[in-house]
Amino acid sequence: MRAYFSIVLTALLSLASLQRRSLSKSGALAAVFIGLSTASNDNILFTVVLLAFFISSSFWTKYHAQAKARLDSTHAKASQRGWKQVMCNGCVGAVISLVYQCNFDGRRPEELSLEERKFMTLLIWGYVGFYSCCAADTWASELGTLSSNWPVLITTLKAVPPGTNGGISKLGIMSSFAGGAAIGLAADVALWMQYFGAYRSGMLPKIPYSILGSLLGMLGSLIDSMLGATVQASYVVEKRVVSDLSANELKHIKGASLVAGRDILSNNMVNVVASVTTSAIAIALQMLLF
Repeated sequence: MRAYFSIVLTALLSLASLQRRSLSKSGALAAVFIGLSTASNDNILFTVVLLAFFISSSFWTKYHAQAKARLDSTHAKASQRGWKQVMCNGCVGAVISLVYQCNFDGRRPEELSLEERKFMTLLIWGYVGFYSCCAADTWASELGTLSSNWPVLITTLKAVPPGTNGGISKLGIMSSFAGGAAIGLAADVALWMQYFGAYRSGMLPKIPYSILGSLLGMLGSLIDSMLGATVQASYVVEKRVVSDLSANELKHIKGASLVAGRDILSNNMVNVVASVTTSAIAIALQMLLF
């Protein structure tokens, strides 16, 4: 039954994303892998968190898309996610889900030893940390661009054009906090629904994932901004930010000027480094606290 559910859910979401042009064909195929690896997990937290990230990110990406495209030339392409973006925003989460299934599939907390329950919680922290960063970065990028005031570069605090990698604003920071909190809240609801008895008895630690997610999300977004300001180049061409072309390609574009960063990492790689780092920090915190 679970396998049937995961196949149907993944197929429906992939087809809906294709119709709404949230995903390209390659992105939809990549989403099938992520979806099956996650929805087959008997802990519903993994599926609920993935859905919270996917649905909210798709919504905010389409929100005022024309206005954002006027400021950032990459937004039109970025609004339809390809396989690279899907894998960067889901591969690590899928791996954590598979590791969880290999160790705890079909097993209740009551059947686990103390060390096993600690490892179970560790995987959940890593998963929530990963998607909190992904959601926080997406929310901050999509909503922060619409701020009435120009953002400031995180490294120099000088004003930069909207859409510049490494630019931060009050709206962007608040959005990253809210994005992480949304992921944490989804985790809270899922865990309490499925494991209410284990939490009530104290068998599982009562962790407010909504608070954890908001803090990790904001931290991950700041890490992403720091990387964007230093190892990812942002150029301005005809008053629009361009960040998807290399320095060699921009040499042939008249009027292109470097705003911030260096051409070392692509946007996808920056996202991967930031989200994996945040997940690792979450795991380290869990090991220190429990």
